[in-house]
Amino acid sequence: MSTILATHGLNFRSVWVDLPFSRWDLLAPSWKARHQYLDSQGEKSFYERDAYAHWARDFLALQGIARFSAEGWRLYQESGYESTALLPSEVYPSVKEAHASLQGLVEGMQLMAQEARRGQALDVATFLRAVERAYGQTVSFRTTPLNGPLRTLPPTEIEPTLGALLSEIHTQFSSGVSPLALSAWAHHVLTQVRPFADGNARAAFLLSQYILWRAGLPGLHFKPSQRLSYYKALQKADEGTLLPWAQAFLLFLQQAVLYALSWGGRPRETTRDAALQSFNQRFADWRSRHDRERSQRIMNNRYTIFDYMEESLRSIATDLDQKLKVEEGRSPRVLVAKAYPDSPYYYQFTTDIIEYARAHGYYFNRGLPRGWFKLKFSLSANKKYQLVFSLHHAGHEDATLVVGAFFHFLEPLKYQQKRLRRRRTPRRKEKAIYLFAPLPFKAEPIAFSIEQNIPGVRSLLREYAENLVIQALNELTNEIY
Repeated sequence: MSTILATHGLNFRSVWVDLPFSRWDLLAPSWKARHQYLDSQGEKSFYERDAYAHWARDFLALQGIARFSAEGWRLYQESGYESTALLPSEVYPSVKEAHASLQGLVEGMQLMAQEARRGQALDVATFLRAVERAYGQTVSFRTTPLNGPLRTLPPTEIEPTLGALLSEIHTQFSSGVSPLALSAWAHHVLTQVRPFADGNARAAFLLSQYILWRAGLPGLHFKPSQRLSYYKALQKADEGTLLPWAQAFLLFLQQAVLYALSWGGRPRETTRDAALQSFNQRFADWRSRHDRERSQRIMNNRYTIFDYMEESLRSIATDLDQKLKVEEGRSPRVLVAKAYPDSPYYYQFTTDIIEYARAHGYYFNRGLPRGWFKLKFSLSANKKYQLVFSLHHAGHEDATLVVGAFFHFLEPLKYQQKRLRRRRTPRRKEKAIYLFAPLPFKAEPIAFSIEQNIPGVRSLLREYAENLVIQALNELTNEIY
């Protein structure tokens, strides 16, 4: 059996509570405000329909069970998830199978949400019913031992073990344990027990959602591109190293919140009068919620975040300058540049932000203040790079700030520089002009609310910047030849 289960059995351990789940507290106000807003506008059921379908689509793709093309999905969603909106070329493995797989997993989530609202203990029969809906067929416990670390759990013990797991979940709920820690623990345990012959990941996914929904939390959103990191994190947890799984879990939770914040609303009205009525109602509600004191607080907190980021990057740049002195006079240089929201250059990376937000599945709110920082690495006159940190707002509200990053090669535009030299006056110094050429760089965003005091963000930003600087240095190493 796995190191964790063999040593400690199915009892929930305090080591899970000690994991750094407190980062959720920085984003929780955004989820609470969005959830309340959707409920007050009568849009919660529409949101849940789209969210469940979206999460099911991505989890099925992560598992390699079904895939939808971008255009096929758009038409499918606009149709209200009617299979007739799909073409065979837009789905895998077929229209019928992809539609059935998605609808099955959605129905499984709907049953789990229903049970979560009841707030009662989840029994084995109900859980099996949800799993069967997700699979689209009757399921049974596996009847053969597993080859590998779990072979010591014989098939005859699977049903009692599953019952013990569900009982432990209810016990811990009653004791007031963190639902994040409980959900992460239960997901890991179920993937290690592997009670079914196939589809255990979907069962673990449903169980995690149930626990989070029971606590009023948004659920988890897995993305297909995170398949490797998902399985690696679970493997590390099985070996007793829990931090990677906790970090991955928080990322999946953040992605669910960003989806809720970015969700575009109920189906569009089809007549002019209805559209005008909807617009007027929304506009009036927006104006009524305007609070000058709150807006001032958000603005102050936004500038505090920019100060935190500048403090972190200048400290990192100073440290790098001291350690990169390979040879006096010929060492690489590291410089910090910035644009606060009141800078005339705040918009410089707008196109990059749009692409970044699209790649990470959230709505970039262009109407709110934003800015950026960059670490400029100068290796030589013609080998310059920059690591850009963008600070911008996400979603259809004004209090959620996102920090993302991208990496550029600064390609000098020599011919334009020559023309500028001819035109410039003897006393005027022209700046060099560069094309910002994007380089492959994987940097997941971090999101948090700035509606209240945000001292905890300081250490989060420092850790985020340091990790990405390490990644940037590795990329720069490959650029030296």
